[in-house]
Amino acid sequence: MALKQGETFPKDVVFKYIPIDLNSKQDPLACEQPILLKLDKHLEETDGNTLIVSVPGAFTPTCTENHIPPFLKNLTKLKNEKNIGSIIVISANDAFVLNAWGKLLLSTVKVTEPAPKIFFASDGNAAFSKENDLSVDASANGMGIRSARYAIVVEAKTRKTLYLGKEIERGVKFSGIDAILQAKL
Repeated sequence: MALKQGETFPKDVVFKYIPIDLNSKQDPLACEQPILLKLDKHLEETDGNTLIVSVPGAFTPTCTENHIPPFLKNLTKLKNEKNIGSIIVISANDAFVLNAWGKLLLSTVKVTEPAPKIFFASDGNAAFSKENDLSVDASANGMGIRSARYAIVVEAKTRKTLYLGKEIERGVKFSGIDAILQAKL
């Protein structure tokens, strides 16, 4: 079933992630075991909207250079102008890869308050993306089934899908920072 803008966000969505604390003095190569990010509970506890940004692959050129960094550079604007309380960056990569990628990307920006809470989480086997018609078959590039490049804004208290933009060709026209900042939320 395809998720659509204006509809209620699905229940029982679960991603896996490893928390990132760049202020920690622990070894940057240290990696904990993944924990569950249960969206039902997350949405209940989030103050503001939740932005889910999906990428086909961590460490891939468009994702690493053009898609995610502009979100990280505009955290205060997202919080103040769009009431974004949390950002969840997802990919079909495993939680360990997303943790390493998140550490790398977050080390390139200075996060100042107010800022949304940030998660880099695994949509394991692209399960959520496939279930909601938001996956892509990248087998021709040796990558298998992946989450497509898309962005979703969910109003936490009502679970309404306020925005859904999925790319239909290369680029970040519908899922990038400009689309979110221009969206009527």
